[in-house]
Amino acid sequence: MEDQSRKRNKHVGPRAGTPIKVQVTADERKAIQDTARKVRLPVSALLRKLALGYEPPSKIDLETLYAVGRLRGDFGRLGGLLKLWLVDAPGQGVPESDVRAALDTILAKQGELSSLIAAIEKATCS
Repeated sequence: MEDQSRKRNKHVGPRAGTPIKVQVTADERKAIQDTARKVRLPVSALLRKLALGYEPPSKIDLETLYAVGRLRGDFGRLGGLLKLWLVDAPGQGVPESDVRAALDTILAKQGELSSLIAAIEKATCS
């Protein structure tokens, strides 16, 4: 058995103040706990930070950023395949001008995605 004097007292240290009690419904409690889990904070830390003006980063923005990044990579791979096709089999199947136009469109969209990613990163980090 562990000696009582060795047990850690949770009510000592920088957060040893008086708790503030807030009544919430069961659904509200679950929503608060889910939010805390999403932003990887204990419920008490989340509530304290929110009450003091902290705004946690949006998980949706980060997920969108990752999805757009993957899409940009897909465009890059598709462009690479089209370039390879132009070198190995120009004019076979479809006119080379159509392939070059598709490649230009892919490159333009990839540039737009890069700008969008930069804007999302800026909004997420600030």
